[in-house]
Amino acid sequence: MSFLKMDLEGKVRNLPSFKTEALLPVFEAIVNSIHAIEDRKFPSIEDGRISIEVNREDAGLFGENEIRPVVGFVITDNGIGFNESNFSSFETSDSTYKKERGGKGIGRLLWLKAFDSVYVSSVYVDSASQRRHRKFAFNTKDGIKEDSNTESSEDQATTVYLNGFKDEYRRLPTAYKTPSKIAQRILEHCLSYFISGAAPSIVVIDQDEQTSLNALFSEDIKNNVVNETLKIEGQVFSLAHMRLYGTHDKMHNMALCANGRDVKGYSLSSVLGTGSQFDNESDKFTYALYVTSPYLDQHVSSHRMGFEIPDEPSLFSLENSPSLKQVVSKVSDSAREHLKDILQVTRSRKEEIVANYIANENPSLRAVPHYCPEVYDEIEPNSSPEKINEVLYRYKGRAEFSIRKQSAELLKTQNKSLEEMSDIYEKLTEKITDFQKDNLVNYLCDRKRVIALLEKKLELNSDGKFSNEDIVHDIIFPRKTTTDHLSFENHNLWIIDENLTFHNFAASDKPLNQIMDSESEERPDIVAFAEIDEDKIARAVSIIEFKKPQRTAFDEDPTRQLYRYLREIRGVKKVKLPNGRDLNVSENTRFYCYAICDITPAIRTYTENVGQYAELKGELGFYMYNKALNAHTEILAFDKIVVDVKRRHRAFFEKLGISDS
Repeated sequence: MSFLKMDLEGKVRNLPSFKTEALLPVFEAIVNSIHAIEDRKFPSIEDGRISIEVNREDAGLFGENEIRPVVGFVITDNGIGFNESNFSSFETSDSTYKKERGGKGIGRLLWLKAFDSVYVSSVYVDSASQRRHRKFAFNTKDGIKEDSNTESSEDQATTVYLNGFKDEYRRLPTAYKTPSKIAQRILEHCLSYFISGAAPSIVVIDQDEQTSLNALFSEDIKNNVVNETLKIEGQVFSLAHMRLYGTHDKMHNMALCANGRDVKGYSLSSVLGTGSQFDNESDKFTYALYVTSPYLDQHVSSHRMGFEIPDEPSLFSLENSPSLKQVVSKVSDSAREHLKDILQVTRSRKEEIVANYIANENPSLRAVPHYCPEVYDEIEPNSSPEKINEVLYRYKGRAEFSIRKQSAELLKTQNKSLEEMSDIYEKLTEKITDFQKDNLVNYLCDRKRVIALLEKKLELNSDGKFSNEDIVHDIIFPRKTTTDHLSFENHNLWIIDENLTFHNFAASDKPLNQIMDSESEERPDIVAFAEIDEDKIARAVSIIEFKKPQRTAFDEDPTRQLYRYLREIRGVKKVKLPNGRDLNVSENTRFYCYAICDITPAIRTYTENVGQYAELKGELGFYMYNKALNAHTEILAFDKIVVDVKRRHRAFFEKLGISDS
């Protein structure tokens, strides 16, 4: 008869990685110790003792306050020890010796996945009631190599040395680094034993720190556990709702457990609508939900990192066999119900901070929370103004996109006047929200009126003369104003370029010495700063100059005038904002220079003198790029401004049935 041989190194190599839980081999050793104590059958579980010693790199290699890397663990218990039965099981691959406890026979193989070697020293009582001391080594090269097995007078105890914590695991975030975090994570993994009262005395020793897990449980968790029983598709589940005041995990989690230890975790942040800790008077806590069930015990995977349960229910599902999705969904409902009071308080706080932000900082976003209540799932009671702004604008964009999509069929009428649109408009407003009323219909109609006004002001007036450039200037951006004095709706920089709408700060007909640390009293018609990040540097600056329609004589070449302003801004570099803060211009800032005028012979002569201009299609303007100044320069005819803006809006006008003629 021949026996199947096992390649230990190959078997360990083929084990799945457990990088999401780097301390899993340590947890397995601790659970083995708990089982050993149970098997010794003490009069009280409190007579059982487990110590977990954390070994670190030599102190001489590191600074006084530096956290030294973990190199190994030493787990000692006073359980039954490696008697003949236990040692035989240890020697047997995929042993079923602990099958009733959910043992899969591979826990010790996980030791070799994350550690270079293992050494075991165990004092046990043999079948003749004699104490013996067994010592053996365990590694992938030699397998199990027994050093000795001799009579002993020592007390029963077993020590497992996990040596050489491999870099690929010890460097992971889930390996943790500090004594308190390691102790806390061990407690959380074995929490089911503490909740059921089946945990012996467990102590974590790390350098000069000694942490009793029993004390941690009693002080921080024990009195904050609420138990509940839930039936799902015929299977019974036990739920332990907990408030963890001392945990280092700042997220709310659900743990599905099997055979006394957690196996698969789920974040509850989206379920509860918050990822931050809850407040309980002056203390903060994280919510944890531990779920146990015979059903989970029976279906835990061999590697104890998941369950052999279908993710989704199907027509072929067996009776009394809920899917993981059903379990997680039902348990999540229980979590919401359990926390409903505190969730309501949290929601009220979120609503308050959002309302205050909108009222004081950005009233234009007031419709967003009403139509997109999901914003409260991403905003926390302690969210910064930047975070609130980012979330509100993101949902505003989503809502507007959804509105356009939902209303597409109602926006197909063409060549209709505003009066003829009334029936369509009434149907439209039945489905669309305030976003579309404000932003799609009224806003575009307002734009149409502005375009019509601009066209009108470029024509000869009743006196047979052209209007001064000031009239056009005021239509696009009123003079003597800045962004802080003007609402979004009251300037029309989009006529020149849609990107100008999204500037951070703009000034119109203001002396440079009023907006910059400059001595110059020159007044660019419009200067706008954009693309400003936390470093307060403007990546883009636009300079706009208007000339009277059909003007034939100029005091100065418009290009030279624009570049004079550009050099002044580049030279000073610092802009004074009305709120007292500064923004800067760097050597890498891009400049966009526009001269808005009619293309008269004088203008053509100027462009020919420069020599770098390219004529735009239709002879309505010129363009060039000045590499030395990093400046994109355009001389644009008034007619081109009007033609381009009407072309950009034509599709919108057509969908709304508004003639652009």
